[in-house]
Amino acid sequence: MSDQASLSSPLPGSGAEVGPSSSLESTGCCEEHKEYLSLFCLDDLEPLCKQCAADSHAYHRVYLLAEAAIDCKEELKTSLSGLNMKLKNFEDVLQMCKKESKRIQTESKLREETLKEEITKLHQFLREEKASRLRTLMEEMEEKTRKAEERMNRLSEVITPLEEKIQLTERELHEEGDGFEYLQGYNNAMSSTWCGDMKPERIHRPLINVAKHLGNLRYAVWEKMKQIAPYAPVILDSRTAGEVVRVSSELNSFHITSGPSQRADQHINEAIPANPEHFHPQTCILARDGFNTGVHCWDIEVGDTSSWTVGVADKD
Repeated sequence: MSDQASLSSPLPGSGAEVGPSSSLESTGCCEEHKEYLSLFCLDDLEPLCKQCAADSHAYHRVYLLAEAAIDCKEELKTSLSGLNMKLKNFEDVLQMCKKESKRIQTESKLREETLKEEITKLHQFLREEKASRLRTLMEEMEEKTRKAEERMNRLSEVITPLEEKIQLTERELHEEGDGFEYLQGYNNAMSSTWCGDMKPERIHRPLINVAKHLGNLRYAVWEKMKQIAPYAPVILDSRTAGEVVRVSSELNSFHITSGPSQRADQHINEAIPANPEHFHPQTCILARDGFNTGVHCWDIEVGDTSSWTVGVADKD
């Protein structure tokens, strides 16, 4: 295809024969020159008649309209192919986003169940601790109440005879008579008032030991709770786990599976190409927190394996 088409073809109405190709090329008429639009300007991208090509488009790249139509169709096909490719790429990303959204919802549901289970364990611990401490308080109350009742019974055993002696002595004081007759019974009356060196038993700390039950209560419960909730200095980032890496619900341990996982959350570990943090296919996993200064050390249990690697990774 030449940049400049020949302008020697006969004009309409000149009496010259117009071949079949000329009739095929003519798809319109120029309003200015009343000639068929048989050419196409590549610079302005518009159909032309031969007179327009010779005048206003003299220095433009002009070629036959039929050839231009074929070339334009090819260009459109190329553009259409590019658009289809872009559309496919966007649709692929859209499908990945849908899968990721479904994966997020599924994982959120599973983690919600794990969270509820862990919080339920803490609630159960607190309920049991509450019952245990209330039971201890009640036992102390019952024990001290029993001892107090025993003391009261012993005191009652002493008080009753004393009251009787007091009443008898008061009657002796009000007896009629004096002199010999009164003094004759004085020895017996005095003997009845004698009770020796008997003293009431001193009560030692009869009250509830409040400090024992309420002193630093929440701290004491928290200290005891640490036995069922040990602290893990390293938390694993499940988002970086390889396909065969299965992380525990506490995110402080993991194991490698030899085949497809049978866990309920197997599908949340599917390879997601859009996740740049995901190790594929390596059996690796990173910790959640990083560091850039200081000295760090950990105790790691490797289990029943003779092949393992522990190290640090640069973000780059």
